[in-house]
Amino acid sequence: MRERLRAVEPGELNSVDTWLGLLVEFGFNDENQQELPGEMLNCPGLGLRIWQYPNQFGPYMAWLCSEALAIGSYLEIGSRHGGTFITHVETLRRLNPEFGRAVAVDLIDRPAILGPYEYRQQNSQSDEFVGWVSGQMFDLVFIDGDHSYAGVRRDAESTFGRSNIQVFHDITSDICPGVGMYWREYKQENALTHDFLEFTDQYESVNGSFLGIGVARRKNWIE
Repeated sequence: MRERLRAVEPGELNSVDTWLGLLVEFGFNDENQQELPGEMLNCPGLGLRIWQYPNQFGPYMAWLCSEALAIGSYLEIGSRHGGTFITHVETLRRLNPEFGRAVAVDLIDRPAILGPYEYRQQNSQSDEFVGWVSGQMFDLVFIDGDHSYAGVRRDAESTFGRSNIQVFHDITSDICPGVGMYWREYKQENALTHDFLEFTDQYESVNGSFLGIGVARRKNWIE
């Protein structure tokens, strides 16, 4: 994947069309197939098993690339197979020579593809994790762990003062309405301090609404 990104001119990574092509090459997750459009099925690519809708994640990644020079560190809560994590990290490394630390957190054993990366097998709801993250600072935090209302709220609150951008996954998912409920409250509570973006396009071939990405970017970044 790293080599593939190096073959793309940096300016081209700001293009949604570029990302729609790259995501097919990288490969999608095939779990919960009733939630997936046909173009994600039987598409192993490089085996990254990215659990994202292309029509949401492609525009999101194009936006992220426009912000890359301001993002020097990354934390992902809920990394699953690791595809979304690797896509973030290698893209930011490609575009930002100052990009430094990246940490993936999940309850499961370290996925094989995350072998070269910093990984914490830990429950983000635990006091141990909250204590650890209280001493950290990350420019970007991607929250995709506990999908209950209480769970996403705890992840958001534990990293709120430790991040400049918080990204919430599954804000429009029928199967975890608590995330969307918290996201709407979060926007109201932080309207004066943050700017917001949403990537929530769906597929007509899928019965229901799933996934969805919400971005909260602090207006005045913490140094």
